Amino acid sequence: MGDAGSPPPSSPSRSASHQPLRAGLPSTNPTKSFWQTSFPNTLAHHRSTPELPTHADVVVVGTGISGTFAVDELVKNDGLTVLALEARTLCSAATGRNGGHLQPLIHSAPAHIIDFELRNFHHVEALALNGLPEGDDDSDEDDEGHGKGDGNESQEKTASSPSSLSPSWCDFRRLEGCLGFWNEEYFNDAKRDLAATAASHVARDAGNYKSKNMPGEDHTYAGLARVVDDPKELEALGLRTQSGAVGAIVQSVAASLSPYKLCVGLWRSLLGRFEQEDQAAGMERTRNIQEPLKARASRQRHRLNLQTDTPVTRLERGDGGWIVHSPRGSVHTHTVVLATNAYTSHLVPEFAPLIRPVQAQMSALVPPPSSSGHCNTSSSSSGSEVGNPHKETHREGGTRKLIPMSYGFMGVGSMDRVMSDYLVQNPYITTSTSTSTSTSPNAGGGHLMFGGGRHLSLHHGEGVWDDDFVDKPVERYLRSLPERLDLNLDLDTRDSGAMYGQNHNHLQNEAGSPSSPSLRPPPSSSSQLLDIAASWTGIIGHSADGHPWVGAAPQPEHAGIFVCAGYTGHGMTNAPLCGRAVARRAVRALRDMRAGRVDAMEQDETTEEDVDLDVPPEYLITRERIERIERVVQAYSA
Repeated sequence: MGDAGSPPPSSPSRSASHQPLRAGLPSTNPTKSFWQTSFPNTLAHHRSTPELPTHADVVVVGTGISGTFAVDELVKNDGLTVLALEARTLCSAATGRNGGHLQPLIHSAPAHIIDFELRNFHHVEALALNGLPEGDDDSDEDDEGHGKGDGNESQEKTASSPSSLSPSWCDFRRLEGCLGFWNEEYFNDAKRDLAATAASHVARDAGNYKSKNMPGEDHTYAGLARVVDDPKELEALGLRTQSGAVGAIVQSVAASLSPYKLCVGLWRSLLGRFEQEDQAAGMERTRNIQEPLKARASRQRHRLNLQTDTPVTRLERGDGGWIVHSPRGSVHTHTVVLATNAYTSHLVPEFAPLIRPVQAQMSALVPPPSSSGHCNTSSSSSGSEVGNPHKETHREGGTRKLIPMSYGFMGVGSMDRVMSDYLVQNPYITTSTSTSTSTSPNAGGGHLMFGGGRHLSLHHGEGVWDDDFVDKPVERYLRSLPERLDLNLDLDTRDSGAMYGQNHNHLQNEAGSPSSPSLRPPPSSSSQLLDIAASWTGIIGHSADGHPWVGAAPQPEHAGIFVCAGYTGHGMTNAPLCGRAVARRAVRALRDMRAGRVDAMEQDETTEEDVDLDVPPEYLITRERIERIERVVQAYSA
């Protein structure tokens, strides 16, 4: 889901003070996420084969952003069979339910973690701008835009490619990020942390990612973010000082997108390239048996099988690996990659004190009328120009623009330090007909995707792994967004920073999707509550020490299990490269095992395969890290 600006705690968070709680399986009747209902996805219930395979080299559990990028890395290895299992529909958990926030935390992390988050940011940015390999593309998977997956992809692409001008396949929009504070102590701490960060050194990676639409961008830490504490400047940012806003940190590196579309797009590309090879392998027996083995291996070099609606109920040690159990049958495998986030402890109970499920809530709100009082949602024929954030869409009765920033709110009411609200605006308006659903680019913008309010939920959502209900007090709080943010400020009075324009051709999606909510008339001016198009919940995997858990399970009895989970609501700028890193470690262990190393699957704690991805050492799973958490839990329980 997401917390916009939560700093990772330096010691185990308050979640660790609770007794360890083993999560259950994902709910079978989850609330409906607007990201999913407004986007037709023919892969939602996809199964590559009617029956569940009985064997695979690697089984990946989970198809969110961690699992998707892990699979994308795994299929680069010749001859490896990969099976992906999803408990519900494709990408139906936290990634398909979060706030659409893509924002590195410049002000509240050590330099090497900031660098890693920046590399994740630009890795996703490159995918959004460069597009994906087509299903029938036989080119090498290390081509431009897909790269080696190390976050160093070039953003340059030939002008003849339409995807270089249209990141609309995943609604990507580069903008500034504004983190507002309603608590003086939290703001002072953030300013202190930002000053310490700025004094550290130049971001060693950021200089590689200067965007064509961000001319003159300063890539020192000091140049990536600025402090705003003048009341007039806060009002110019839209933050209502009368509601208690005391300051803000504005950073130049931020974006909004549809995480659901991002993952679905990646899966469509993956299945188009590698699933057919798997199916073709099933016909191998009908081919000439004298065909050279090398030729057959070349045609079968990648085998990918996706099975949705297949919850994994338990893992059992088997001969030479693991037996993965589900209601549809069992799969024998050498290696299991758990991209299961908050649900990890259901399959490996030892993770109960390490990753705790926490429910978070999201909403899709109808934007208020423009300052001129008009809210005509018809788009212009010309639309916005690429790279021009101030280009208006002219309409009958007035003009409207997208809100120029993504927003985070900290310290509102009784929020603690790990809670925040988060807001982006969908750049598209969803409309439905009797036969199809389409999204129309609109300079006035679509729904306001606003999440948070966890300080008002029962027990702050702690220990809840069901996403099948919403909290009505939280929903009302989210609808009261105008109390804290002026959504009708005059955007021409301030520089909103550069953002990517959108291709304003109508985008026709596949037919046959459920009807999607559209923009209804806005509430009256006398009401501070916005109309709501959708309300839903999702489950965050809260890490006991605030850092993700990446790598092999260190216990000998769990040899062959690899984990990538526990992002504490901040996965979008961590999970892509964490997913790739855990896949590389799994492949290395599998190769070592096949080469005859007896202890190969009992992964050591070196970082050889992670060095080229620069995964922060705080993220790696080690015995020492687990024991440190266990000591804290025992101290709280005493």
